[in-house]
Amino acid sequence: MNILLTNDDGPYGPGLLPTLKLMREYGEVTAVCPAQEQSGVGHAITYLVPVRAGTACLEDGTTVSTLTGMPADCIKFALLELLDSPPDLIVSGLNFGINVGVDVFYSGTVAAALEGAFNGIFSIALSTSRQNGDRMAAVVGEARRALDLLLEEASASAQAFNVNIPALAARRPEVRFTRQSLVFPRGNYLRMEGPRDRVHYWLDSTTNVGPPEPDCDVAAIEAGDISVTPLRPDLTDAAALKRLRERLCARVARS
Repeated sequence: MNILLTNDDGPYGPGLLPTLKLMREYGEVTAVCPAQEQSGVGHAITYLVPVRAGTACLEDGTTVSTLTGMPADCIKFALLELLDSPPDLIVSGLNFGINVGVDVFYSGTVAAALEGAFNGIFSIALSTSRQNGDRMAAVVGEARRALDLLLEEASASAQAFNVNIPALAARRPEVRFTRQSLVFPRGNYLRMEGPRDRVHYWLDSTTNVGPPEPDCDVAAIEAGDISVTPLRPDLTDAAALKRLRERLCARVARS
């Protein structure tokens, strides 16, 4: 299996090398990641300025490709310029920071997986709780569980999956297939006084919006379980589209 690996944390993000080692268990891996951290950039791409390709050497001596762009740029560049043929699988992550609910729209990790889906390639975004920083071996083990489950059904499944691993505890988490929660935590900005009478604002999105819907990704994470959500790039509201077409047909019939 040929695998394309990326992330949104850059070549020295804490999750890249462990994920690279994990994916080598499944096949040949090509890694292309942003030259610098690009967390929270969503599905942004670079087109007003050129991008520059380079390389970085990881802790184990592995050389990976880098790009002065966004996570989605890395997938585009790899598919169009670096690889002789499309990979069998694209993996984005492993990101330290959960990407569930509306945060999916802001996530560079998820965007890279969706970019793979745009190109018809089976893609998986991997994220985990920041609390698992000292439990990397356990996180990799749980990621392997989810990967094995998804790869078994790859031919009949959605093109992209968003996998999130909760803060690990004594109980081994279950793997739950979930839908994306669309409950929106409005958040707020934390005001901080800086030097020279300058004021700084930090975005805080931890607003309490009450208990999540039981079948959604947020609920799975809060229960200590692994959330696996199938994603599709099509943002069309099918129900609304159907209603609008029906109303238009009815209006035409009356006229």
